[in-house]
Amino acid sequence: MSKASVIRPGLLVSVKSTVTGGVSYQRIDLDTDKPAEEGQDVARWETRRVIEDKAEYDAATACRSKATALISRVCSSTAFGLLCPADQEGALDAAIRQARQMVDAHNDAATHTRVTVHALKGRVASDDAEAARAITAEIAELVVRMDAGVKEFDPKKIREAANRARELGNMLSDDKKAKVDAAIKQARAAATAIVRRIEQEGEDRNTVLLDIARGQIESARIAFLDMSNEPAEAVEPSPSIDRQRFADLDIEGGEQLEIPATCAPPTTPAIEIES
Repeated sequence: MSKASVIRPGLLVSVKSTVTGGVSYQRIDLDTDKPAEEGQDVARWETRRVIEDKAEYDAATACRSKATALISRVCSSTAFGLLCPADQEGALDAAIRQARQMVDAHNDAATHTRVTVHALKGRVASDDAEAARAITAEIAELVVRMDAGVKEFDPKKIREAANRARELGNMLSDDKKAKVDAAIKQARAAATAIVRRIEQEGEDRNTVLLDIARGQIESARIAFLDMSNEPAEAVEPSPSIDRQRFADLDIEGGEQLEIPATCAPPTTPAIEIES
């Protein structure tokens, strides 16, 4: 089977964010006068943390979290990192711009702290066989979890796996996504039935399980296990990865997005901080 029919072209996104400054740590050694037994090396210490301005430090931490969340929410979280469909690249670039604006707003007003956020994206081609195997393997695992959640009468497990499968399904071709969507719909219906009929109405578990439809879940499980277990094909090294460091690239175009006021730290005298 051709891997080109399994996934859509997309982007593998790596995000790094930091908060520097505003906090210091001091190690204090304890019991230094107590001899250790022969052949041993025993040490005990405590750490003293000092935050120069707690309100500003908390604002910096919140700003970092919000900036990374802006980028993450337009992507699908997978075991291999963040994946974004190629047709959502405009939304991804807009999220990166907004994240950088939020960070700049904090740094312009901050005295003790500095926040940074950097994004790196690489392109995944639709005929990338290794990417297709990786994505289908994770989809297969999530479908197995949904099925296991039904058999264990665990609606939380079902819904968590279904939510992740729905996100990752955005990277699949239309026909493969339709198969995942059908399994997710059936799994969610099963979770609802478990909550209503077993947890609320107290029906017998085995009776409810017999009434729960699982055909679409089983079909998706078998299909994606088969796809993820296909042998690798010998292919020439692909030049499809095009990495782009947003820290060094000014993204032009697109609308200016509003910077949430909650990201800015408390008003303090601004001091120029070298990067």
